[in-house]
Amino acid sequence: MTKYLCHKKLWVRFLSYLGVSTLIFLMIWTPSYFFLPEGIIRGKSATVIVGDEAARSFFTEFLRIAAYNLFISMVLIIAANWIFKVGCFPLGYMIPLYFVILYAILLGTNSFAIPLPERMAPSFAVLKRSGIYEMIAFILMAASTHRISSYRVLSFIPPKSEEIIPKPKFSQDIDWVGFITAILLLLAANAWEAYQIVYLV
Repeated sequence: MTKYLCHKKLWVRFLSYLGVSTLIFLMIWTPSYFFLPEGIIRGKSATVIVGDEAARSFFTEFLRIAAYNLFISMVLIIAANWIFKVGCFPLGYMIPLYFVILYAILLGTNSFAIPLPERMAPSFAVLKRSGIYEMIAFILMAASTHRISSYRVLSFIPPKSEEIIPKPKFSQDIDWVGFITAILLLLAANAWEAYQIVYLV
């Protein structure tokens, strides 16, 4: 699986990463729905929805959600990918996985800041939720910036790393088609989420 997650072609990296993330998502979502109490982590972790009340307008809610998610993608994922990699895996690969796991628990336990009418059982109904497309956008962004790491970790104990030569260049080493597609997908998902919160909740 390593050779696919670190493949030179973006679409191979993305689909491999998406497949692994989907499997992890289902493995967390299912027991969360059946075994964890409803609302168990509400208010105890960062969620895709910021705050516990909807804004009064679609545009304000969209800006709030988009700003939060762009911060995650631009600062956490890209910066982490840029800092270092372990083997062929950049640090930023861990960020979307964290949010995939968190979103699975949120769905299974209905722990959203603005709760759903009821917790969601594992089903294709999740495809009607904006959050799943936000996760896909994060995964695509991480895969698109796979080659920008500045350092390679050689060992953790004792800490040892080496600079990657030649030094990566953002203009050349980012897969721009995937990167821009990820941004557009993220913004579209954020707009859908804002619409659901303001008009449907």
